[in-house]
Amino acid sequence: MVFPKYTEHPTVQRNQPEEKGQNNRKRKKTDSSAPKRSKKNDTRRKDGSLDDCAGANNERSPLSSPPRISLRDLMEAETKLVFSDEQDITHKSLASTATQLMCQAAEIGGPPSGPNLSFLPQIDKWLDVALQDANSYYQQKKYATAASRFTAALELCSKGAVFEKPFNADYEDVCKVVSFVESRIVACYLQMKRPNPALLHCYRSIQLNPICFQNHLRQAMVYRLLGNPCEAARAAMIADYIYWLSGGNNRHISKLIKLYWQGLLEAALTMEKTFSFVFTPWSGESSSNVTEKIEEAFRKLHPAFTDYIFTDPCGGHLLPQTTDWSQPSSTQSYFLTLGFRTRNDGDFLHKLLHRRCPTFTGQRSPFTPPSYRDLEMMFEMQGKKILPVLDFIKCTKLSVGFSQGSGLIERLQYASVLGQLNRFREHMHVLQYTLAELAVAPYLQDISPSDSELLLALMADTMDTLEGKRPDQERVWNAMQKVEAVKEMLYQIEETYLKKKALRAIRQQKAKEKKALKKLSLRSPTTPPQGQLNGVTDPQPSHPISEHLPPPHKHLSSAKK
Repeated sequence: MVFPKYTEHPTVQRNQPEEKGQNNRKRKKTDSSAPKRSKKNDTRRKDGSLDDCAGANNERSPLSSPPRISLRDLMEAETKLVFSDEQDITHKSLASTATQLMCQAAEIGGPPSGPNLSFLPQIDKWLDVALQDANSYYQQKKYATAASRFTAALELCSKGAVFEKPFNADYEDVCKVVSFVESRIVACYLQMKRPNPALLHCYRSIQLNPICFQNHLRQAMVYRLLGNPCEAARAAMIADYIYWLSGGNNRHISKLIKLYWQGLLEAALTMEKTFSFVFTPWSGESSSNVTEKIEEAFRKLHPAFTDYIFTDPCGGHLLPQTTDWSQPSSTQSYFLTLGFRTRNDGDFLHKLLHRRCPTFTGQRSPFTPPSYRDLEMMFEMQGKKILPVLDFIKCTKLSVGFSQGSGLIERLQYASVLGQLNRFREHMHVLQYTLAELAVAPYLQDISPSDSELLLALMADTMDTLEGKRPDQERVWNAMQKVEAVKEMLYQIEETYLKKKALRAIRQQKAKEKKALKKLSLRSPTTPPQGQLNGVTDPQPSHPISEHLPPPHKHLSSAKK
């Protein structure tokens, strides 16, 4: 059970420190005949890092630990992938303009990174002027002014000034144009290293055009700058899959995306401190026997994280070193096992696995609105305990579905809590994030008819919540939570009834035993008193004076009668 062996890309170099002293030390080590492991690799990490997964079981397997992606290589790949489509706007139609802007640079030489807009109708002339003006400021590296100009172009789109013939325009064509403008705003903010305002525009660009892989790459960069490597790694994984799905066949671009994905995933794995993990390669369906073997091996590798162990029964976790979308048979899937120091940190995963929509806050009555204290408990539980673990689980999983434990329902319920706590900015961010996830979900997995209905209902309720429509109507995720709260209450009532019934049975049994003992004690012979022996009583001794007294007269006795 080890981390997969690294397949070195032609354009990737091994980690080399930038300082000269460290380079000299590394040269001396490589010149020696016997390879020696560095002190960094010798230490057993308990935080679930990449070295721990790879090197903890070297005694059983000859596979070596994969080299880390250096920050310099990561930044170079990010710059080529995110900012490679920037050329001057020199034409008057968005078809030719957008095609120029969204083509890869000559050094990469790939296919268009965004949608093919060459077949779109003629755009509005005022929108074309606004885009040319914004791009001129962008080429002058006046990114703040360019962002304001692109925002003005976005306002024109919101007023209907997209095409010269708006009544003949198709909805998908309008979405492609608006998504393009949103992506340019994201690029401006990323050039200024301002990920916070870029995040919302990044969500909207994905909602409008989820099949553009470069929108997901920009989202990965935004998450990296915000310090969220799990979401960044998942966005890079989706970008790699969308690039292959949209027909991208340039192996150099694919290798760059996988390199970027691997670097972000390494950052996500090394930052986790609250639990440990192991990826186990496995093909086929999971069973209880397989899970027991995996968890037994986990206990040997991480003895300090064995108070609660969870193995994802669905499997399907992917790693960039062993993933080839064009050859599904050669792609290796993994089981993910998590170990926690204390049981309270991970026992919620058992509820997520066995119940549809469980509650974790202990709210007593599902029919009354929660108190402020209950809302704070829900905020702490979901935002700091449940969602980070779910984000880590799905950062290596392409298809997460819409069931409980996927993170979508939990995040929407978390958004409801934020709205009731008057955290409106965070509430809007969570809803926009969920809407982007729902928009790209049909491209990542096969959806059943029941899941399709749930997807449409979730998207409709999310849009209504963002726009403030139908506030009095119950949302899907809140209805699911209330139903599960009722079930939870019924489970508690049933459990309490069974406990009381068992106590009553024990008391009745004790009372019966006590009564039987009492009857038995009454039926058993008593010990004879003094003067009795073997059941024969001695005659009562007569008084010595009574023997000499005369008998009473008969008339006195009759008078008394």
